[in-house]
Amino acid sequence: MKIQIVLIVLLAEIFITTVKGQSNLNTCDRITRHGYPCEEHTVTTSDGYILALYRIPNGHAGNRLASGEIKPVVFLMHCLFCSSDIFVLVGPNDGLPFMLADAGFDVWIGNSRGNVYSQRHTSLSPFSKEFWAFSLDEIAQIDLPTEIEYVLGVTGQPRLNYIGYSQGTTTLAILLSSKPNFAKKLKAVHLLAPAIYLCHVRSPPVLWLARYFGTPSSVTSFFATLPSQRAYGLIRALSSGLCQNPQVTELCVRILNTFTGFDSPYMNRTLIPELLITTPADGSNQQSHHFFQFITTCEFKAFDFGTEGNMAKYGSKKPPPYDVRNIRTEEPIEFYFSDNDFLAPPEDVEHLHSLMGDRDHWNRVRYSKYNHFDFTIASNVKSCINDCVVDRLQRYEGRPYAGTLCTCFKKKPFRK
Repeated sequence: MKIQIVLIVLLAEIFITTVKGQSNLNTCDRITRHGYPCEEHTVTTSDGYILALYRIPNGHAGNRLASGEIKPVVFLMHCLFCSSDIFVLVGPNDGLPFMLADAGFDVWIGNSRGNVYSQRHTSLSPFSKEFWAFSLDEIAQIDLPTEIEYVLGVTGQPRLNYIGYSQGTTTLAILLSSKPNFAKKLKAVHLLAPAIYLCHVRSPPVLWLARYFGTPSSVTSFFATLPSQRAYGLIRALSSGLCQNPQVTELCVRILNTFTGFDSPYMNRTLIPELLITTPADGSNQQSHHFFQFITTCEFKAFDFGTEGNMAKYGSKKPPPYDVRNIRTEEPIEFYFSDNDFLAPPEDVEHLHSLMGDRDHWNRVRYSKYNHFDFTIASNVKSCINDCVVDRLQRYEGRPYAGTLCTCFKKKPFRK
């Protein structure tokens, strides 16, 4: 038995070493290979996590500033078990960070604690359970404001534009619900696939996991802070290796679609190996358990530690809810969602709309098969999503814009 365990561990190490060889490129490498400049920055949170940020200060053509001109700043935040890589995989022609840099923006991409670029700490080892004792609450209330304030400090600007995708929408909603005044540091806000209320999630594997990990128990407590980076490394190695085979690629797409939305014709098949080399990009099990709690309770609230844990943490038997009605940005928020998104379903976006109202802008993709991943890596992501986001940001900043018609969206996002 011991020999079998040793062999399994050795096999896992070989696979992990293989995927590391395939993925030696970090986000800056993926940016500079296309001729764009890139800077890597780090910032340390108040509780000791060392987070990586990537900056594209200029576009392909340079976009040098005229004398006295201030370049507007935009900050992007990634999805669950993702990293800054998710925004640059599609390359310079279609990728949102590249397009923004070419349009004259100072582009920053963040990373949350625990992902492959943010696994350092001033005192904790990433192989300790203590390192992984965090949920969406810590990412939202510590990581996100720390990174945003760092970017503002480096650029010398009082406010920035924000683009969040999936978990990047969740964490901003938590931050602004609990600390409404932080909205003063933001200009335009664009939220892609908003994963905030999750009562109608349709992903079969996610629903199965939520049954077992969406309610506090001794089992969830055991797994919550278990170091899992080797397991995720093994998943990346196996999936990326197998899915490079063209005969297997379609099966890989079908498996991915069980999470994100069935039968999307927009999935860029050529990106599958690259996507699977970089995703899942590690994270805390407690992080995913927090999402499962949203699903099982149909509530948007702080992490549930169970009665005793909640009393110790919050002074109440239940975790406090996050009230999205507290969110009031200077400009209306642009929400982007779709009918075939299994992880951020339109029914839940409609509920969010019922709470936040018509002040904000709700952009419902008119293509019936557009799914969760399509908001960043679809074959038509440039024409459907990114052209519109860039144009709206240009218009907000009072800069020349193309006048994109944004025809990808339904004229009436909700049935009245």
